[in-house]
Amino acid sequence: MTGILIGPYAVWRATAENPKPDVSFVPPLERRRLTGVERAAIAVAWQVKTDADLPVVFASRWGEIGITLKLMKQFHADGEMSPAGFSSSVHNAAPGAFSLLTKSHSPYTAIAARERSLESGLLEALAMRREVIFAYAEESTPELYLPSFGEPQSACAVAVRIGGSEGRSAAVTFRHADLPAASFDAFAAFLEGHATSFSTSDLRLSRGDV
Repeated sequence: MTGILIGPYAVWRATAENPKPDVSFVPPLERRRLTGVERAAIAVAWQVKTDADLPVVFASRWGEIGITLKLMKQFHADGEMSPAGFSSSVHNAAPGAFSLLTKSHSPYTAIAARERSLESGLLEALAMRREVIFAYAEESTPELYLPSFGEPQSACAVAVRIGGSEGRSAAVTFRHADLPAASFDAFAAFLEGHATSFSTSDLRLSRGDV
């Protein structure tokens, strides 16, 4: 068991009243180019950034699934795809866009681990043992995939600064256990103070002085 400070956080969920995250701080020309996942990730990461140049760990199960689907349809119809679209479809597009926006020279990592993507990204961030921004974002499930994906995914994003000099004290227990995949809502509930702990197969976060 070890102790760590879980610092400032930001959570966004798509709702009928708030269908898109606020990225009004992004210059208009750059804002028009942002994908849905980039918008969501940047909106929350911007709220937890500092003047310090911090590394970023970004996680997403599906990443730029909307852009990827558009490219596949384009290739099927025309036999080619947009180079600009392709550059926006890669899994590290969101942390790359955030790095450019903040003029950061620190490294960033993009993680995809199927249904374990959130917890794998969080584990990576905690294992760095330094101050780091962890961000997780998903866009809503495209209609084409609804019959195959089971429960539809709503667009969401969360970012938290970990291991800095401010925030709430938390105990981190690294372990291996057979648990269901951790959910976005469970992690958000822990950050928002609605739950005293957050458990995944690889770690457990618990509130309180350590």
